[in-house]
Amino acid sequence: MRLDEEYRQCVVLIGTARVGKAKVGEIDPWGTGFLVSDSNVHSAYLVTAAHVVSDNLDAPFDVRFNKRAGGADLLHVDEPEWFLHQTDNTVDVAVHLIEIPDWAACTQIPRSPNLTEKERFRRKNIGAGNRTYTVGLFKFLHGDRRNQPFVYSGHIGLVPEDQPIPVKSWLKAHRDRVLVEAYLVEGEPLDGASGSPVFVRRTLGPSAFPRVKAQFWVEGSIWLLGLLSDAFRGKPGSDYDIPGGGMIPRGVNVVVPASKIMEVMDHPTLKERREAAQQRSNKAERPT
Repeated sequence: MRLDEEYRQCVVLIGTARVGKAKVGEIDPWGTGFLVSDSNVHSAYLVTAAHVVSDNLDAPFDVRFNKRAGGADLLHVDEPEWFLHQTDNTVDVAVHLIEIPDWAACTQIPRSPNLTEKERFRRKNIGAGNRTYTVGLFKFLHGDRRNQPFVYSGHIGLVPEDQPIPVKSWLKAHRDRVLVEAYLVEGEPLDGASGSPVFVRRTLGPSAFPRVKAQFWVEGSIWLLGLLSDAFRGKPGSDYDIPGGGMIPRGVNVVVPASKIMEVMDHPTLKERREAAQQRSNKAERPT
């Protein structure tokens, strides 16, 4: 089923500008990011996977936006201030406040109601089997002139329950493997898609159409399921009868739940800034 363009246009590339004879807007990408809005904050939240930036938390970086007039350009961040989860370093989410340039052609995912709690997912009958869309970087063709977000489709294979999911470590404080709360989603993004938003389409069953006697199911609204963190991979020659070295995806991806993204966005410093921005807004709206 067709995915509306607003879900592709919230995606940006994070990395470093190419130097030398590079054209305007050329970037060496670290990974994918996406934009979330909040009615109480003028800035946007840039969201990506923590492992995309964990080795460069203090390093300047660039965000590549498509331009309204065509082509792409970079927003340079010279003094980064990434926010990670306050109490749980196994949450693979990083958030940064940015000012979106006037020339940028992009959309933002509203924080409310899209970053929703688990209970709302249950009420909306979202679970194993629901269709998913992962929107992110295709490393081999990310676009010379414009960002070209690739849409990978799949479905939820496993919902987080009591069994944590083992993933590879990305911090020195971790051991070889980290146990995380995550969805498992069928799909096959390649390297570079880390940090991509993963959307899910809810299913409407017979109870939604009480006047219709036939038993049928239809696909409904789209919600943010979470953020692409990792993928299960296998070794050619042992797990797969394919010659050569390296690792290849097994078609199962690890997705950090949207509720965990919200927990990072509720970092005390970010909450203070939201409250201060709301107070300034309220003061400006008062009649003189």
